[in-house]
Amino acid sequence: MRSVQRHDHGVAPRHSLCQTIEVQGDLRAALQYVPSFQEKVFVLVMNAARMPEQALAEALLDLTGLQQIGVKLVLISIGSGEAEITNRLVDGELKWEQVDDDSNGRFIEILERGQLALIEWPGVDPLCDEVVNLSSTLQAAKLIVFLPEGGFGDGEGIHAMAREKAAAWRGPAAELFSRAAYACAQGVPRVHLLNECQQGVLLDELFSNEGVGVMIHADDYLEIRNLSVSDIPELLAMIGRSMRDAHLIPRTYEEVEKAREDFLVLTVDGNVVGCVALHCYEEGCAEIACLYVKQTHESGGYGRRLVEAAEEKARALHVTHVIALTTRAVDYFTKRLGYEPASVEALPAARKIRLQESGRASFVVKKDL
Repeated sequence: MRSVQRHDHGVAPRHSLCQTIEVQGDLRAALQYVPSFQEKVFVLVMNAARMPEQALAEALLDLTGLQQIGVKLVLISIGSGEAEITNRLVDGELKWEQVDDDSNGRFIEILERGQLALIEWPGVDPLCDEVVNLSSTLQAAKLIVFLPEGGFGDGEGIHAMAREKAAAWRGPAAELFSRAAYACAQGVPRVHLLNECQQGVLLDELFSNEGVGVMIHADDYLEIRNLSVSDIPELLAMIGRSMRDAHLIPRTYEEVEKAREDFLVLTVDGNVVGCVALHCYEEGCAEIACLYVKQTHESGGYGRRLVEAAEEKARALHVTHVIALTTRAVDYFTKRLGYEPASVEALPAARKIRLQESGRASFVVKKDL
């Protein structure tokens, strides 16, 4: 966890955004969120009286970082800790102003000045109609709710859930998920449920692909799509990482660009985290190739999704069977994806020649469609 240095008044000192954002992963992937966050409205709901001192101090420090990159912030205090928030804001770096009524025009006026709008609603629930209606009216891009630890399904390994699934959820925190789904239905694209006891939870949630809380979303969070030209550098970077482990065949920019229509990429929150290629041959056969998922996302079942998407593409092209060549993933293909071991003779003639010329020792697996 990040440590927070304290002044005499209990307020963390100012940091630059790069000092504030600490992400266990690709800094470039984190920083690419910055342009998409600028000028967006984030509504945050917080019970400061219930939050640990350090977690509260860090959350307010992180709001400063968000404000510095142009995020428009509304902070709703729902407990009895408004005085604690106010004292910290007075001594801190945030630009802010208190809202004494719920006039929409007043909120907009404050946000347009680049200030955080603070309002006290001590008697409301975190996802009550008042909170949802305000978020919808302000066209908030995110509604972020700080909740007690373990109270929102965070122990279930859930990171993201579509609105429809959340509305029908019957597991832990069903009522909370239903209210979050309702907020999405009212026009809030994403509702983030965060552990209020965790230091640095806000930026760790916002500036990483899968976050550390639970996100209910109405927009596309996970997508498999065709490769675009702008994706090629990231795809080559992924292939390069795999080449070091002798998993994938080296490819150049020109080779990928020429075969761009063969490739699919999997994105999480707009970031490319995996890829696969489908190379078609005249013999009614296609090859599943260049399958790769970033190490940070290997446990999400994304490899299976990519292979299934490639198989669906093959069916649409009237391919009768698919093959794959692998050095280390034979068990993955045969035991988990329904492929069968095959001989080199099962390869199309052109592919067999390329394999022989490469001198690589590969196992062949096959699946009828």
